[in-house]
Formats: sequence, structure tokens, C-alpha cells
Amino acid sequence: MRAAVVALAAALIAAASARPASAHGMRSAYVEITQTAPDRARVAIRGNLPVTGVALTAEAPCAVATTADAGTELACPGAVTGAGLTVTGLGPIASEAVILLTFLDGTTATAVVTAGNPAWRIPGAGDPGMLTIAGRYVRLGIEHIATGADHLLFLLALVLCLRTLRAVMLAETAFTLSHTLSFSASALGWIRVSSAAAEACIAVSLVLVALDVGRPPSGAPDRAGGAWKTAGLAFAFGLVHGLGFAGGLAEIGLPATAVPAALAGFASGVELGQVAFLAIAVALLALARRAPRLSRAAVRIGTYAVGGVGAFWLVQRLVAL
Repeated sequence: MRAAVVALAAALIAAASARPASAHGMRSAYVEITQTAPDRARVAIRGNLPVTGVALTAEAPCAVATTADAGTELACPGAVTGAGLTVTGLGPIASEAVILLTFLDGTTATAVVTAGNPAWRIPGAGDPGMLTIAGRYVRLGIEHIATGADHLLFLLALVLCLRTLRAVMLAETAFTLSHTLSFSASALGWIRVSSAAAEACIAVSLVLVALDVGRPPSGAPDRAGGAWKTAGLAFAFGLVHGLGFAGGLAEIGLPATAVPAALAGFASGVELGQVAFLAIAVALLALARRAPRLSRAAVRIGTYAVGGVGAFWLVQRLVAL
């Protein structure tokens, strides 16, 4: 359980910092659109990384232009609702853009676009129902886990360590429970942590779980005990990974009138993404086990990949501290 102690200590160090978490935000650009009139909206692009080259364009007859008095502005004949927007300039540095639109009546709409799918259409204003909000955040949760390479590598390490679907799902359940607790507390503002510290702690978790996978067995194998031990480690590491989920969720924002629905939807989306990824990984490893040499090679290569990438990210993120 030494790794669990280290992970918990890292989480406490991160929690002691005063800056809010935005682990996924370090790879995202943010496009803020604020409606100022039925046919106009103010546009601002920012990020926790250089966003040079990232821009917003609109389908005709709408246009995005910079004026001396209003700054960058979206203008559409009649109304901005229904306008087709595209975020250009996304790539290896800013891999995604979070769009946050605030209507005149105070309601909001959000979207996440990527380099492969950079277009979005502004929906109509109004207060969407709970199910609509939950569905929207389910999609955001799935997109977030799908673009979170550090979280996916951790899940891959669980598969390499446990190798059976039952043991993997036990660890995944513990991981989900803990990261749901930490990202909900952070998103609601109950705790505030440093984004750089959270990122470094996530990298530490990758290194430690890779070491656990690569450690040679001693004595007779205890499959049940090993599964529960790994589930305990997954719970400890999940507290840190939850801070990464909270970073993206905090930047996207929570609707003031439907916070529980948004949190539940986002958590459900993350869970769906995790289960889908784990099912594919377990199935591929099961196929590899039909050829023992291929199976051993897959585990070894996967372990070195997780540990090596985690060590690289750790150095990179410690520099950011």
C-alpha cells in the first residue's frame, strides 16, 4: 500500500494550493460568447496555454469582425440563434475548444469542439429542461474522458495489472467513486487546488501504477487479494484524477438552475466512456492471451509506455510548478 500513501500525500499537497484546478484546461482554448443584443454577441478567446492562431468564424450571412469600440463581435441579421460557428487553428497545442455562450436572458449553452470536428451551431435561447441539460453534460463527460490521455493510460494500466473483466470493473468502480467525490467537490467550489499540482499528481499515479504492474510476483499468487489491493490503489489515485475532470468541468461551467443534473450527467458520461474503453482493452488483451508470447509482449510494452509517458509528464509538469 506504499503507492497509495504516496498518492494520498500528493493529493493533499495539491489541495493545499490556492489556485483552482484546470488539468484538462491546460490543453484547451476557451471561446466566450456573450450576447449583447438579439443580433450581436461579444467574443473573447482565452486559455491556460498559448492560443495564438485560434479564431472563431461564422457562416454567412453572419460574420465575426473586430471593431475599434466593441472588440471582437459576432453579428447576424435578425438574431444570433442558429448561427453556424467554426473554431479554426486547433491542433497539437490547443487540441480542443470549449465554447461558452451566454444569452441575453442569462441562460447558457456550452459545447466542446476539436480539430477534427470544429463546427457548432448556436441553439435557441431559453431554459432547457433537466433531461436536456443532463444529456448535454453526458456528452461532455464522454468527450472529456475520450480526450484525456492521462486518464485513459491509467485505465490501461489497470487492465494490464488485473487482466480479468471482474477484477478490472472492481477497480474501475473504486476509481469512479473517488474521482466523482473529488471532481464534484472541486466543481462546486468546496475545495480549491493548483492545476499544475493536480497535473503532476496524475503523472505520479501513472508512474506508480506502472511500477506495480511491472513488479515481479513473489510467492503464490493471491488473485482476490491482489484485485482488492489494486482497487484500493485505484480509489486513492481517483481522488487525484478527479481534480483533472474538475478542471474541464469548471471551465465549461455549471448551469445555476440545474447543478445536480449537470454533475450527474457529466459523471455518467465519464463512466460510460471509461467502461467502453475498459471493455475494448480487456477484449484485446484476452485475444492476445491466445498467444502467450504476444500476451507477455503486450503487457511489457504497455507497462513501459504508461510508465515512460507518466515519467515524461511528471518532469514536464514539475517544471510548470
